[in-house]
Amino acid sequence: MRNEFIGKVLPAVPDPQRRKPPAILFIGSPLVFGDWILRVAASESGGMEVRRHDELAPAELDRLAGEVTLRMVVVEEAQVEELARHMAAQDGHGGGTYWAIAYHDRDIARDVLDRRLDGGPLRDVRLLPMHVPVEVWALIFRLTLWGDYFVPCELLPTAAAPEPAPGKEKAPAPAAVAAGLTPRETEVLDLVAQGGQNKVIAHRLGLSEHTVKLHIHRIISKVGVRNRTAAANWYLSGRSGAGG
Repeated sequence: MRNEFIGKVLPAVPDPQRRKPPAILFIGSPLVFGDWILRVAASESGGMEVRRHDELAPAELDRLAGEVTLRMVVVEEAQVEELARHMAAQDGHGGGTYWAIAYHDRDIARDVLDRRLDGGPLRDVRLLPMHVPVEVWALIFRLTLWGDYFVPCELLPTAAAPEPAPGKEKAPAPAAVAAGLTPRETEVLDLVAQGGQNKVIAHRLGLSEHTVKLHIHRIISKVGVRNRTAAANWYLSGRSGAGG
């Protein structure tokens, strides 16, 4: 594992009475988090120690937590699922650390935003765009570092899902709840079961087609079937059994 850091070098033998200094950790490739990112982060943080690790390794995080107080951890978009598993193991709580996904791909960022709103393990994760001018990046980074949650306009839905008519709201099928489907996943599956194609579902829910595909992939995995048709049949069978 390649580790890099910018900032003060810690004493070889830490004094247990000494307060651990705050630090910022970037997890990802040096192609994503280059030296300029580390320098800007150190400058915007008021001189906090800034490190970079290649991979999200829980053992390494535990070791690092013994040396410093992690104020914020920024994870590259390629490791979203590793972060989701880590946060799930932590019951979705960062333990006083702010977590953020650094993204270039807007579809990945929209998916993270959806998962945050669904209240799953990514519910406290923030978003940090990497395709903006450095002065804009620095401002968003500083806001995130101090606890704000910034949502770029590019991630907001272009079309809101239509409101159901009064008295027409559907309660989620018990099977969907038992399978651990989130409200958004249940909504997507309901539209799949109605015969909706990804493009139509994306328009109805104000999502990208890529995000819809990600939802369907997770639905199939949670339900334990092989494809979307089987997932739709499973859902309709559960609704029929529930009298819906």
